[in-house]
Amino acid sequence: MAFATSTRQADNAIPANEPRTLALAGGRKLAWAEYGDPSGAPVFVFHGTPGSRLMYRLADAPARRLGLRLISPDRPGFGFSDFQPKRKLVDWPGDVAALADHLKIERFAVAGVSGGGPYAAASAALLPERVIATALVSPVGPLCPPEGPPTLPRGEAIFFRSMPHYTLAMTGVFSLSRALFNAAPDAMFRGLMRRAGPADAPILSRPEVKANVLAGVIEGIRPGIRGVVQEFRLFSEPWNIPFEAIKTPFLLWQGLADRNVPVSAALHLGALVPQCRPVRVVGAGHYWIFDHTEEVLGALKDSITVAS
Repeated sequence: MAFATSTRQADNAIPANEPRTLALAGGRKLAWAEYGDPSGAPVFVFHGTPGSRLMYRLADAPARRLGLRLISPDRPGFGFSDFQPKRKLVDWPGDVAALADHLKIERFAVAGVSGGGPYAAASAALLPERVIATALVSPVGPLCPPEGPPTLPRGEAIFFRSMPHYTLAMTGVFSLSRALFNAAPDAMFRGLMRRAGPADAPILSRPEVKANVLAGVIEGIRPGIRGVVQEFRLFSEPWNIPFEAIKTPFLLWQGLADRNVPVSAALHLGALVPQCRPVRVVGAGHYWIFDHTEEVLGALKDSITVAS
């Protein structure tokens, strides 16, 4: 199967961390960056919440070694992509398909980390003729029954199920966070480390990981916090994703010491896809991926090879 495209060759002069942009139908702008092997098998990779296309900069070298081309779009309201009012999770695959068409890519894999997980799952379900393999790491899972687990711990239920419906409260919380990330990024990162807990401390203590996380978040919220507030509301509502439509390989890794997403919901997401066998990583936290990027991309490449 031929994955390389002439469009990518024309973009070679653009540095990977600079956004390329596409005008979608209706005029909304979609931005993306690319990492890895320009002629490799294409993988659309989706950032966390909040986050941006810059999240996958540290995946550039392992993707090159594995022969994978990573295409990392900013979702609506993040980075350089325009905000999309009234959107749903199931709207995102249309943006992915439009970008794939623009890049002259017919079939591709998808991957999502944390808040990018729901979007990878939606793309796999709603683009079944195009998505050939899926990988999720530490994903946000469905939060509302019956898609989600019947119960969540009290703190998770408040933050993920209840608070997103109080728009003013969420706007206040994330507006303050945005201001502090811009004014005092080191202090905010220390807070992020405390929230993540001891399982993630050795990973987050590395300078390159700190720089990557801060760059991704600060770029994601640069245009404002509407995208963040919107995404938390979307996560807390019924997803209405036809998981049964996913027939291709579906990989999922979830750390059991993850303090950032509800672990039970992430594992429940894996249970909704019949062929998924979630990897439960004992002792791992939310940022486990930074120590295992090549392992995850290698497993995804193996799935691509089988599907091709």
